[in-house]
Amino acid sequence: YYTYGYYFGEVRVSPDDPDEVYIMGVPLLKSTDGGKTWEPKAENQPVHVDHHAMWIDPADPEHILLGNDGGLYESHDGGSNFIRHNVAPVGQFYTVNVDMETPYNIYGGLQDNGVFTGSSEDTPYDDTHWERIMGGDGMHVAIDPENSNLVYTGFQFGNYFRINRSDDSTERITPKHDIGEERYRFNWNTPVNMSHHHPDILYMGAQKLMRSMDRGENWTEISPDLTNEQAYQQKGNVPYSTITTIAESPLKFNVIWVGTDDGNIHITRDGGASWNRVSDELPQDRWVSEVHASVHDPATAYVSLNGYRYDEFRTYIYKTTDYGETWQSVIGNLPEDVVNIIVQDPENPKLLYAGQDNGSFVSFDDGNHWHLVNGVPNVASYDMVIHPRDLDLVIGTHGRSIYVMELEPLHQVADRREEPIVAIKPDTVRFSENWGNREAPYRDVDEPEVSWLYWLGDQGSGQLVTVEVLNKEKEQLALLETKGHYGFNRVNWNLKLAEASNDDEQASYLGKGEYTLIFRTDNRQDEVTLIVK
Repeated sequence: YYTYGYYFGEVRVSPDDPDEVYIMGVPLLKSTDGGKTWEPKAENQPVHVDHHAMWIDPADPEHILLGNDGGLYESHDGGSNFIRHNVAPVGQFYTVNVDMETPYNIYGGLQDNGVFTGSSEDTPYDDTHWERIMGGDGMHVAIDPENSNLVYTGFQFGNYFRINRSDDSTERITPKHDIGEERYRFNWNTPVNMSHHHPDILYMGAQKLMRSMDRGENWTEISPDLTNEQAYQQKGNVPYSTITTIAESPLKFNVIWVGTDDGNIHITRDGGASWNRVSDELPQDRWVSEVHASVHDPATAYVSLNGYRYDEFRTYIYKTTDYGETWQSVIGNLPEDVVNIIVQDPENPKLLYAGQDNGSFVSFDDGNHWHLVNGVPNVASYDMVIHPRDLDLVIGTHGRSIYVMELEPLHQVADRREEPIVAIKPDTVRFSENWGNREAPYRDVDEPEVSWLYWLGDQGSGQLVTVEVLNKEKEQLALLETKGHYGFNRVNWNLKLAEASNDDEQASYLGKGEYTLIFRTDNRQDEVTLIVK
């Protein structure tokens, strides 16, 4: 049994036989004599290792559901044989990042499944365009924005590499300590960041911050030990007192923030020549899960702290506007839960995004009030990144894979959210001559489907909403009715203007042109333009 208790080691007992026991980890073991003897289960089968979760059917103890780093498995014979239910996206992502291709690609490190990359336009169930580029427990990924063939990534405990995907070459870039100096302590999820100011410049954290000016070929220590070094004296087999997050200011090259797993936050304003600890007034000894340097102001940063390693599940998010001299809590009305990530919008400084262990949230007013992002499951959101060109929010969850959310609708309502109704600019529709046709008697009629977003403020919530479709001459072509609630809503339509009068004719649909959509509720209205081309 090769399992460490801090990570696995959960026990399940059969509901009708106290001597029948399962213990999870690597491998899965079963005892039928109260633990005197054990035998491995799920071996010599296509069953993933690293077992975390189990449910035993109280009505049939031979019926078992098993959760591991490969997904969900089911047994009907007490664990001797398993069926894999590979029907849901259950990737356990630690990190996500993006490149600058068109369309852009998403990269992410997964627990025990390496590092994958795939198109941002793939559907969740299409894995044909996803490629594994690194093994182990996949961790941080940095992609050269000028040459997406150059990827920096690796696996647990600071094992990082530079990959040139044009020739499939790989070179190890992990820094080495000097002889006679203390070994570098690399966190399980060691941060590696690419500079906002030049793609050849990399940062990597151990107990000290290191910088490379030549794509990882050579490293220089640019800080002393930034951790509470005495905490490292607590012996164990996982490095502690390590750097967990690095944030270089997008506005000033010399401004760098660093957070550690033992509660320290430091800042340098001179590129590493001097450092100042700025976390003394914050809760102490908490894991610094993220430091986010603002793109709008070099003196502004956001930090999130995580206390669940102390069995504490409080919410900690803070903001500074004076290089860390003072901090203000911005948790607002967030539920009491640990925070893994905090990100500020690059277009609107009041828009914030946060990932907790039970959901993803957005704030329109700099953290005073937060809203749950519907459509993303209430699982741990571990990482978020905003594509700098496309302005999509990419969310990496630990258990339900990756989600992408367009931010343009949020930008449109950010300063208008108290209005009764706000119409969101719709996507352009491409006209097709096939609309209304049926390819074969057994097939459905080919019809368009559009889904239009609109926002209802508190005053408009629960009221009837009408959507009037007008042509250029302001003649009404269609009138749709729906009912919405506070927040974002959708109205769906097939663009059909008239049904077919008989079997020999086709229904008529909205043709090519420019139209006005008027969203109206209780004598308040807003309008947008729809283009069909």
